[in-house]
Amino acid sequence: MEKAQGNLPDAADFDVATLGADYPLLARIGAEGPDAKLHWRDITQTQDWPFGPPVKDRPVAETIPPLSVKRVVSAFRETLESGIPDYFETTSWLQGGRTVSLARLVAPIAAGAGRELIALWEIMEPPAAP
Repeated sequence: MEKAQGNLPDAADFDVATLGADYPLLARIGAEGPDAKLHWRDITQTQDWPFGPPVKDRPVAETIPPLSVKRVVSAFRETLESGIPDYFETTSWLQGGRTVSLARLVAPIAAGAGRELIALWEIMEPPAAP
């Protein structure tokens, strides 16, 4: 925010590869083509994506689970158009005997003459029992 000086932070301020050491589920998303289809611009290299692993320069909709794709893409578009960050937490599910929740934070960033998104997913697990 300090670098942005009251405006949207610049895409150049987010080195996804470097930030991926602390935030392994981080991605930059942009819109392409006449229909402004959302595409993965840059992604962290991890095997732990809680959905299909994103592929750089491929459409976001290809990776999101079919039951969620409309909601997720709509939320991303709203953030891109409004310039207002979006936070979403999924319902919890049982995975390998553990209860897991997934949170997502998406924020607009300045990119050239337009906007892109920086998106962070975080897997939240309840604290271990003492």
